[in-house]
Amino acid sequence: MLLQKIRDHAKGWFAYTIVGLLIIPFAVWGINYYFEGGGPTDVAVVGDSKISLQEFQRAYQQQRQRLQAMLGDADPTLLDGPRMKQTVLQQLIDERILNQLVRAQGLRVGDQQLHDVLVGRPEFQQNGVFSLDLYQQLLRSQGYPAAQFEEGLRHSLVTQQLRDAVAHSALIPSAQLDSWIALLKQQRELQSLVLSLEKHTAQATVEDAAIADYFEKNKARFVHPEQARVQYIELKLAQIAEGISASEDELQAAYQEQIAKYGRPEQRSASHILISLPLNAAQDVVEQARARAQQIADGIRSGGKSFDQSLQEAKSDPSGVVEGGELGVIGKGMFDSPAFENALYALQKEGEVSEPVRMPSGFHLIRLDKITPAQVKPFAEVREEVAKDLRQQQAESRFYEISQTLANLGYEHPDSLEPAAKALGAPIQESDWFGRSGGAGIAANPKVTEIAFSEDVLKRGVNSEPLELEPGHVVMIRIKEHKDAAPRTLEESREGIAKTLREQKAREAMVKTVEAVKTRAAQGEHLQTLATELGGEFKAIGLVERNAPTVDAAILDLAFRLPQPERARQRWE
Repeated sequence: MLLQKIRDHAKGWFAYTIVGLLIIPFAVWGINYYFEGGGPTDVAVVGDSKISLQEFQRAYQQQRQRLQAMLGDADPTLLDGPRMKQTVLQQLIDERILNQLVRAQGLRVGDQQLHDVLVGRPEFQQNGVFSLDLYQQLLRSQGYPAAQFEEGLRHSLVTQQLRDAVAHSALIPSAQLDSWIALLKQQRELQSLVLSLEKHTAQATVEDAAIADYFEKNKARFVHPEQARVQYIELKLAQIAEGISASEDELQAAYQEQIAKYGRPEQRSASHILISLPLNAAQDVVEQARARAQQIADGIRSGGKSFDQSLQEAKSDPSGVVEGGELGVIGKGMFDSPAFENALYALQKEGEVSEPVRMPSGFHLIRLDKITPAQVKPFAEVREEVAKDLRQQQAESRFYEISQTLANLGYEHPDSLEPAAKALGAPIQESDWFGRSGGAGIAANPKVTEIAFSEDVLKRGVNSEPLELEPGHVVMIRIKEHKDAAPRTLEESREGIAKTLREQKAREAMVKTVEAVKTRAAQGEHLQTLATELGGEFKAIGLVERNAPTVDAAILDLAFRLPQPERARQRWE
């Protein structure tokens, strides 16, 4: 029903056009707004919805952290350019457009579908079965309240269904489809000859006069960049945690204080019958749904029909507004609706059915299927978890105290790191030389390079403020040495210039060689003979389609862009 509603209102390329027209002006306006200024807090406006600077910065940092985790030791400056910021802003704009389409169409994801997705997520399963303990533990570790996570998941599901519906609603005439398939399945017989540029480069010679002439004409390019070295004190939460240990008494005390955390609360298994309602339903429609839910509940309580019989009869109604079934195990805080949770936990015995419960999705009748009493895990079973949690708590507290001490001493003694290093027992470290574009070690972080070349640190020679490079990692820096930009000599530049000139000559020679090969091949000489003569690599590729995975993509792209050869003739490129 969800997909059909979307298709009814957004058909084929018309839907793409609408979304495209929405995206383009907002994207351009929004990016200019952020990068050029023009407003105090908003970076874009999509319809009646604003994207604040704080929201953009939060999304940007989250995306940056995700990419850093994926890329590992890659240059972090790659994640700080305008393209990255444009990408994040465009994602936020796209999300706003989808949100508005979802609201306009009254789309939603029901509780049953949300439940099915939750219990089917492998990260929430133990031995292939949904675990409420694991679910709640993972949410706590990420700082997510269950209601917030489930609302986010519900939203993600409905927007993804909208994306899929639009993507699969294009209408293509059969003749056009046949033509497209014919092109896709077209085969071409290929041969290739690969010549090495390195061979031409190695054979190229460069005169000293040419090097000197190139140097004189391009002196502005041959400059030692401005560079600096810094001293720094570094604080890491992980290192502090490694040095913390706790006695058995401390562990026992921590266990008793947080005993609920290490136990399993009462759990209840339930089934439900849902009389669905659209968003913003009229009051008379709401009352009709309420009356129907009450009628079903009264029928179950009177003993005339069982809960399961009532569900099956209601689901067979052609109106399609009734759904339901088993919900499985439900713990407190698992669902985002207090009304549902309160009604379920108010039931006293297994098999009991609730009164109709009003929720955004409609009216629920809830049957209590099973009660699993609360359990507390013994200390021995969770000792390592208690120790880890306690160590983390103490390390975070200690890290905060040390960071504050570092900030205070760095400010009180702005011309030296020695007092702070002595008070904290931390070594003063030194970086290698680096420029404004960054370097190795801590200089790979753009925050460090920006502060190192700032007016206060570089010109006035004072300590920086503590810089949080990432959560749990803080440094304070000061300039150790500085070198202004300076011209390179001819001798310092000679090797690089010679390499550049050799590559230029090699490319020129390669162009001439390739043109000669094309001419000779067109005259009937076999590529294999030419490959032997020129020291190249010949391949008889054979018949391939345009998406053949075993052939170099550049070769395929060029081969299928060539016009079809005349009968009994070949095309060369």
